[in-house]
Amino acid sequence: MEEKPNKGNPMRLGTLRPTALGSAVRALTLALATLTTGLIAGVFYAYAVSVNLGLAAQPDASYVAAMNAINEKIQNPLFFLSFFGAVLFLGASLVVYTPRPHSGRFWLVVMASVLYVGGGFLLTIFVNVPLNEELARVATGTSAGELARARAEYEGPWVFWNGVRTVFSILAFLALVCACLLREDRR
Repeated sequence: MEEKPNKGNPMRLGTLRPTALGSAVRALTLALATLTTGLIAGVFYAYAVSVNLGLAAQPDASYVAAMNAINEKIQNPLFFLSFFGAVLFLGASLVVYTPRPHSGRFWLVVMASVLYVGGGFLLTIFVNVPLNEELARVATGTSAGELARARAEYEGPWVFWNGVRTVFSILAFLALVCACLLREDRR
């Protein structure tokens, strides 16, 4: 149901078409999903190309202490806003694009949601976080042998799974960028 634009008074009721409001909501949720997913993909990527490489050169005691400190400090409001915000805004984007199941944007948002939630979010919750919690149990005054064992059990799997979540999150981000660039069908 579209109303004719009111040329006399732009503030008069009926000048804003429901389709314009829906389009604005869709654009905003898609933009926020893209932003938050991109931020998290960037965090995972930064670990893969710099943090992990720098820490790999450290002795066991330094590695364990540094990784424990990083894992503690990353739990902050800005990280959580992006990490959980990506899931929230992807979900919101799915909701607002569901009435348009034949649009290319809908399927790109579906793809991004599956990639990020499955390959980034859930992988972090069920793999990387438990590894972090296990490493956090290693006390700072632990013997050199125990530090070496803890690092050996942690570093390889954590780096591998971080690489996996990095790829999935980047692919989700790229799907969202494509959705943003795709011209919306106005039907």
